Amino acid sequence: MVAESASSFAQTDNSGVDAETVALDDILVVGKRASLVSAQEIKRDKTEIVDSVVADDINKLPDINVTDALSRITGVQILRDRGEGAGVAIRGLTQMETLLNGREVFTAGSGRTLDFADIPSEMLTGIDVYKTSSANHIEGGVGGTIDLRTHRPFDFDGRQLLGSARVIHGDLVDKEEPQFSTLLSDRWKTESFGEFGALVNFAYQRRAWREDQKSTGNPVARSNIIPGQSVIVPNGTSETTSLGHRERTAGSLVLQWRPSDALELYAEGNYAEFKTLQDSYQINVTPSSNFVAGSPRLFPGTNDLQSISWTNAPISILSFARDTVDRTQQAAVGGSWNKGALTLKTDLSYTKSFNNLFFSGPVFSGRAAQFNQDLSGQVPTTSVSGTDLLNPANFQYASMAYRTRPFNGELSTARLDGDYQLSSGFIKSVSAGFRYAKRRAGNTPGLIFADAAVTGISAADRPSHIMANPADNFLGGEGGSIGSYRVGNLDSARGAAGLRNAFGITAPIPSAGSPLGIWGISEETQAGYLMSKFEATDFPLDGNIGLRAVQTSESVTGSQSAPSTGSVLPINIDSTDIDYLPSLNLRYQLMKGLYLRGGISKSITRQNFDQLSPSLTLIRNTVTPSLNQGSAGNPQLKPIRSDNFDLAVEKYFNPTTSVYITGFLKRVDGFVSTASNPEVHDGFTYQVSRPQNDATATINGFEVGYQQFYDFLPSWLSGFGTQANYTYIDSETPSSILGQKVPLQNLSKHSYNLIGMYEKGPFSARIAYNWRDTFLSGVANIVGVGALPIYTNSYGWLDASVGYRINEHFSFTIEGMNLLNTLRSSYYGVETRPQSVWVNDTQVGATMTVRL
Repeated sequence: MVAESASSFAQTDNSGVDAETVALDDILVVGKRASLVSAQEIKRDKTEIVDSVVADDINKLPDINVTDALSRITGVQILRDRGEGAGVAIRGLTQMETLLNGREVFTAGSGRTLDFADIPSEMLTGIDVYKTSSANHIEGGVGGTIDLRTHRPFDFDGRQLLGSARVIHGDLVDKEEPQFSTLLSDRWKTESFGEFGALVNFAYQRRAWREDQKSTGNPVARSNIIPGQSVIVPNGTSETTSLGHRERTAGSLVLQWRPSDALELYAEGNYAEFKTLQDSYQINVTPSSNFVAGSPRLFPGTNDLQSISWTNAPISILSFARDTVDRTQQAAVGGSWNKGALTLKTDLSYTKSFNNLFFSGPVFSGRAAQFNQDLSGQVPTTSVSGTDLLNPANFQYASMAYRTRPFNGELSTARLDGDYQLSSGFIKSVSAGFRYAKRRAGNTPGLIFADAAVTGISAADRPSHIMANPADNFLGGEGGSIGSYRVGNLDSARGAAGLRNAFGITAPIPSAGSPLGIWGISEETQAGYLMSKFEATDFPLDGNIGLRAVQTSESVTGSQSAPSTGSVLPINIDSTDIDYLPSLNLRYQLMKGLYLRGGISKSITRQNFDQLSPSLTLIRNTVTPSLNQGSAGNPQLKPIRSDNFDLAVEKYFNPTTSVYITGFLKRVDGFVSTASNPEVHDGFTYQVSRPQNDATATINGFEVGYQQFYDFLPSWLSGFGTQANYTYIDSETPSSILGQKVPLQNLSKHSYNLIGMYEKGPFSARIAYNWRDTFLSGVANIVGVGALPIYTNSYGWLDASVGYRINEHFSFTIEGMNLLNTLRSSYYGVETRPQSVWVNDTQVGATMTVRL
């Protein structure tokens, strides 16, 4: 893809790579190594510390969404959800700024950022991950900034038509689904009105998936297992098979007009919709008060239960539809004007996003004559005996579940930037700009919770509403599990009103949730910056220095309970903050092709919207006043603020070969934890839990990266290449729940990517292994046991693809995802207290691409 223009300093050096010869055009990136050249050129020529990936490399691996592609970038760690990437952290921090073509974009929810899983990878021309900041960057990224770049018509020399069709098969779900994308772009010149360009890009993905999860439940302290000893017992088993399909629909329309060499105008619209339709079948078996004599065994040297056989154990079977949708739209107009040394740019944009959760289905209950549990293996072994789980007469309907929860958000922005180039001297340019943004977020009508009890009906009484569990081979055969059992037929679950009527539930579904759970936030920011770029005349040093000032005004609305009257009172709180964010970025050429970089900056991220909600819920205990409880948000929360220090050494040997090492240190103030303190309301004392800002946390570490094609090898061997990167991150933040300092949640201390490449003639291949170390994934506060950290064990993920370019117009690719059939697992504090294991599909696909 087209790389950003090199600075004057880069054009004079270029590490042995001439900037004129490596400048690339989209039309040339076809089965070549040009994608690596372009990404390497962006990294080298930017003043900040940046890592990039461009479209051709994204498409050469089976990266379905943007999160998958981000996982290949040094310092980026992701989570997994339904077999895809989900959740992104830069150097352990999820507090980042997310951009689309340089403007802020988000997914509606309690947070502030874009869910990268919403965007199909086919929509992108490139991704830039900024790890250091400059004054002209939009504030909001303590961890960094991720800018997604989409195609524009002036990126291409002329007419461009691209199309692809893909079929993906999942082995557990045993189903295949289609995906396709198309891009049409053209540009043309007129004698009177200058040059025009138009581009339409569309992508549709449908993917069948299945995810199996087995959990042991929270540990419980029991004194009746072994006489005179307190034994930590798992609270039974929960075994869930979830399957369904995911749909992504995305499109963009871009118009560009260049009436003269000095003026360029554009208008663009972007749309993304991401749906997950999920059917889940879950059996829960919990311990009873009785067990087979002599069956309890402990892990040696511990008080943790290893195995037992319970008798008359309670069973519940949940069958539910769980559907989610994200829908984001953005429209923008703007342009740039250049006259001599002065350049002016402006951009106006409007973004609207909606997110919704739907949950509905029946719940059965029953008893197991005997429930056997053994936790000694990698996957806990479970079985039920003495009760036929396929006999519907053994189960009674307990309830019908129903919940919905929406989020809404919108953002209007206006931006004006100017840059003036100086003809001589140390200061090469001076830039200034202003940005106004108004954002609204809310969750009206709130969480609608309409679960309803069902009595006097057995599963056998409604034969059309039950069936055998449709999924077999649970966890891919790993470990012994309960196996077949009756579940609810979910054909009518999405018609919740009709399902409830069939079971005699006459209470209507409420139109809104509790006012205490509804919040709304209006936020205005005004930001201005001044920045200069400089370059020494007698030694090879350049960089930028600047200051960004931001004023943030927030109005937070919600409700709180008045315990003396039982009424709900509205509450509205306004606040204003001003932040000054200086930054300095330096680049020094130690020798030809060898750079030393440094960056110092301050950055902020504002708190999540739900944490700022002023709603206060008080629950009074008239019998035992000391047990009066309450919960609330905290509109007085301050933004997370960070002081950032980066130092990097980079060596560029040729257009596709480089090595680098980057060290970083962040001192972060304002992470949020929940604290419980006594508060007096209406003369009564309540123990109220509120989010609060914590003390300063530190994050430090380093990144190492390398890429090369081995052109020096003879004949066909010269097509081989390697990309490799490793990240070490050490973090420490206080935990009020655990009462000690802990690593950041979902952050692995060690992670790496290893990618083998082949590019020779018409053949192209990639094999990519992504690995991350054990990490803290949560904290559970369990009555009778105390606070326990939850750790997810280390795991690796292997993807691969092999492509053949038939000619300049047609290419064919075979690809595989999760080729190791990775099993992920977690535990409570110590490995003798297992929590969960997960298995996802291994997916195999085939893609045909046409370029005209």
